[in-house]
Amino acid sequence: MNNFLISPEICLILKAFRDSNSLREAASLLNCDPAGLTRKVQMISQEYGFLEKVNNRWQVSSRGLDLVAWVEESIQTQHHLISEKSSLRFASTMWFFESQIIPNLMSLKKKLGTDISLSMSVPSKSFDDALIGGSVDFVIVCHPPNSPEIEHRQLINEKWIIVAPSSWKSELKKNFHEIIQDKPFIRHTDINQDLLIPNIIIRQNDIVIDNLIGVRSAVCSNLGWSIVPKILVRRELEEGRLIELHLEVPIRDRKICVWWLRNRQSSKKIAHKICAWINETC
Repeated sequence: MNNFLISPEICLILKAFRDSNSLREAASLLNCDPAGLTRKVQMISQEYGFLEKVNNRWQVSSRGLDLVAWVEESIQTQHHLISEKSSLRFASTMWFFESQIIPNLMSLKKKLGTDISLSMSVPSKSFDDALIGGSVDFVIVCHPPNSPEIEHRQLINEKWIIVAPSSWKSELKKNFHEIIQDKPFIRHTDINQDLLIPNIIIRQNDIVIDNLIGVRSAVCSNLGWSIVPKILVRRELEEGRLIELHLEVPIRDRKICVWWLRNRQSSKKIAHKICAWINETC
């Protein structure tokens, strides 16, 4: 590992001489003995040339002044780092942020500590790459990671259900299967509905959407019915804007998961708090 070429003590001595009019005043700023400081000043002058005598007084040379400017910037940066809040960066899907994390953000901050700053993003690359690459600290998704570098914990089931607009409620009571087969199906691009609901013949898709928020919006807008995670539409079901159609959807292996880097021991304690929060809110 590379070390600093100039020690922090020498940097502070140069700054003290820049800010004082005499060796004694510099010693006072450094809270040290003038005699001991004299020996260090002579060494700095001989080995680095950062101090030079002008009219029998030690002054910082032009090269030394360049170093002092860097020292001041470094001191300010340290103060900023120490004073600013700790930051945690989360990655998840947009629908999970919108339906689960953001509405419960204050309880998450309370669980983690109110002095922590949180940032959230949907990575442009894979979740594995985002975590390993260091652009995020934690991932919350509904599947386990692929990389052995990532540790994870599986939590509650991500239950999927069939939903329809509430305006269909009375109509569906008459002849459920015939009516649902004649209604438009809103399909997410990643879902093969023939595998999920093999006993229902689905008419040609009227709308195909590449995100679950759009699927939910389409169903709420009375455009058709679809298959979605229950936590995505929990509020709409409670408010009566959507109804659940009680057909079994065979998605059994998906669980909400929290990921973190295996070699970061400090992340494990925080991950346990995040897991506890998910179990409480989901």
